[in-house]
Amino acid sequence: MVIMIHILTILFAIASFVIIKKQRYKVVPLISWIIFISFIGCGTISVVSLVVPYGEIFIFPFVGIIFGLIFILAAFNDFYSLVRCKEKIDGVYRGYNTYYGGNGVSTQSPVFEYVYHEAFYQEQTTQNISYKHLTQNMRTGETYSIYVDPKHPAVFILSKKIKVSSIMIVILGIMFLIAGISMLCAIFPMFWSIIK
Repeated sequence: MVIMIHILTILFAIASFVIIKKQRYKVVPLISWIIFISFIGCGTISVVSLVVPYGEIFIFPFVGIIFGLIFILAAFNDFYSLVRCKEKIDGVYRGYNTYYGGNGVSTQSPVFEYVYHEAFYQEQTTQNISYKHLTQNMRTGETYSIYVDPKHPAVFILSKKIKVSSIMIVILGIMFLIAGISMLCAIFPMFWSIIK
């Protein structure tokens, strides 16, 4: 588990560097914060597990707290996108990007071309769409309505509806956060007795 945290720290450090270098934090601030919090959290866990005596006992509580914050921010990003993406325009569907997670799970992010205030964009949406929905309801080269953020036109969404998955992610995030804080509170008295 500790080695996995060290690897994640390095990966999130690289992602944070790229976000800062390309100034993506201006376009997608909440996603950037998720990456930054992941880097800081994994970095903290790495340092604590290496420096603090018996520091490995803090790994699970810290992981619970960090995953809780990440899930809550990810869901909040969905809600925030609904508020900020308010201008309806037409876009041409150009396919999708697939992102693979653990256990063969994948998510799809549709890619659209569109023109906004005489500027051309080819971007992927901030919303994930099911593979079934993409293959049954969308055809490459056809035009669909999208909602663009007027302040950052590279950010858009397809639907102005709150998804059940976002609500479930918030609930899961709160559960992780509470579990992590509870474990941390239970470990502290035991930790102090061990190091004395």
